[in-house]
Amino acid sequence: MKKCILGILTACAAMPAFADRISDLEARLAQLEHRVAVLESGGNTVEIDLFGSNSTMYVCSITPFQKTFEASGRNEGVARQKVRQACNRETSAMFCEDEAIRCRKFD
Repeated sequence: MKKCILGILTACAAMPAFADRISDLEARLAQLEHRVAVLESGGNTVEIDLFGSNSTMYVCSITPFQKTFEASGRNEGVARQKVRQACNRETSAMFCEDEAIRCRKFD
C-alpha cells in the first residue's frame, strides 16, 4: 500500500515537468517547421564555391513560348536549377523540362 501511494505521489510530482517538456517540444517543432518552410521557399540559399579561383561560368536558358529565361553559375547543374526555377515561377513545369534547357560554357 505504501509503495502504491509513493508511486502515485511520484507521478503527480512529475506531471508539471512532463507538461513543461511537452510545451518545449511543441515550441521546438514549430521552430523547425518554420525553418523548413523558409528553406523550401528558397529564401535562404547557400552556395558553396568548390572551384576556388576557377573563372568558368555556365549560362543556361530556356524559351517556353516567347519568353526567355536565363541563369548563370559556376556549376552547370546550379545554372540549370536556377533557370528551371525561374521558368517554373511563371509557367507550367511541363514547359520547363531539362531537355529544353540549353547551356553555354564560358572560360
